[in-house]
Amino acid sequence: MNPKRGSRVAVAALVASSALLAACSLNPKEDPTRYYVLSSLMDEPGLLEAGGLPAEGGAGSAIHLRVGVRPVSFPSYLKRSRMVTRLASNELKYMETERWGEPLEEAFHYTLGVNLGVMLGTDDVILHPWYATEKPDYAVMVDVVRFERDQQGAAHLVVRWELRDAEGEVITSDGFTAEEDAEPSSIRESVRAQSRTVAALSGQIAEAIQKAAS
Repeated sequence: MNPKRGSRVAVAALVASSALLAACSLNPKEDPTRYYVLSSLMDEPGLLEAGGLPAEGGAGSAIHLRVGVRPVSFPSYLKRSRMVTRLASNELKYMETERWGEPLEEAFHYTLGVNLGVMLGTDDVILHPWYATEKPDYAVMVDVVRFERDQQGAAHLVVRWELRDAEGEVITSDGFTAEEDAEPSSIRESVRAQSRTVAALSGQIAEAIQKAAS
């Protein structure tokens, strides 16, 4: 082959390759990842019904006490951004493109606090950590055992919780289990179902606080 001709061929191939790379960079593939967050009663008032309150709105009798919500304990398998589906009692599947928009334990902590404020009719619900001058009259502690969807899309929540007084003494403790159905093919609906389970838990805890304060 003519050396000059071979050089021209190599240059042409290089130019074509560069043009292809440039075209790819100008037309990147859409990121298929989707991010989700829990909804509180402030976001979706319709969740009131799941929390045991009238669907048209309205909270229980307002209290004039400070309620604190301590950090929510989560199992290690849920401390990641990828959402999880439980396939069996001892088998989990992490999703590739469906993720939480924030750490799930923080989202749960915040959502529970907002829900309690709405249900108790008070703005004086504080999230841990708090200053010594903000010491709550009642403190809520929640230990999440399970919080994910199953293969049918249903949301499952299993927790243990405690209510303590200002001195740290346990007033009451209980377990809580909830299951909310959702469309199997819709992750969005599964997340809404998970929000309903948190609302239901909030309702049980709010009732205990009302009873303790009465």
